[in-house]
Amino acid sequence: MVTLQKFTRPTLLGFCALYSLASALCGQSQLRNFDFQVLTPSAEAGKADIETLLGTERRNNSQNRLSIISESQYDYPESESGCGPTALLNTLVWYEKYGLIEPLFHEADPEIYKQRLFAEIDRRILSKSGISRRELKGSRNTDIAMVLDDIVQQQSGGKLRVHFDYLPAPLRLKDLLHTMPNFRTGYLLGYPKAASGETMPVLHAVTLIRADRAGYVTLGTWGEKYRGLLRMRGGEQWFIPQAPHKTEIKIVALMRFIPFEPIER
Repeated sequence: MVTLQKFTRPTLLGFCALYSLASALCGQSQLRNFDFQVLTPSAEAGKADIETLLGTERRNNSQNRLSIISESQYDYPESESGCGPTALLNTLVWYEKYGLIEPLFHEADPEIYKQRLFAEIDRRILSKSGISRRELKGSRNTDIAMVLDDIVQQQSGGKLRVHFDYLPAPLRLKDLLHTMPNFRTGYLLGYPKAASGETMPVLHAVTLIRADRAGYVTLGTWGEKYRGLLRMRGGEQWFIPQAPHKTEIKIVALMRFIPFEPIER
């Protein structure tokens, strides 16, 4: 489960950055000399400030998005609230595999490695929030963004930071397509549909793996890859998987991340 947190004083700056990012992404495969935004801890508990940094996006020339893994949160501790740390794990393993950052640990057994990585992600989220996932019933979106930025900055030797933006539903196909180049990644937030037909009362984070111009979207969650379409239904946006036995998800928002190299002004 993920909980949504508001930004503090620089919120207006953040929304301005979102709009300028949307126009900048049109037709561009790499953002250069751009004002990115990163989240930093706020003096107000449970919230985050926005810092603007000039930078250039880190390029990834390989077509390797389908190699992003989909771990199951049920393989990790406190699984009911573990979708946020699991989505982060999916992203970091991809970043490590394709050389964006150095691995956090040196461990020959991949399963042991992922357990150690999950535990470290979890520890850092707790450090940011000051509240356990069990008490919070999930992870804050702002804490997830700050932990990803912290790890990428640390494991790149201080060379890289991670831009964060947040797009509420309904999402357009181009919002997803603009998340595909380079090392950009995103998490769709939504409410899964229960077998009863009702939406579950917990906000779930799924890893956005791929989107194509035909409108098909591939998501990673619950240890599987879901392929399907985004469709409007009764004024709400839903992810409808191709496989009829898989779970539909009512979409709330897209969290998007872009690694970049800061530039001195």
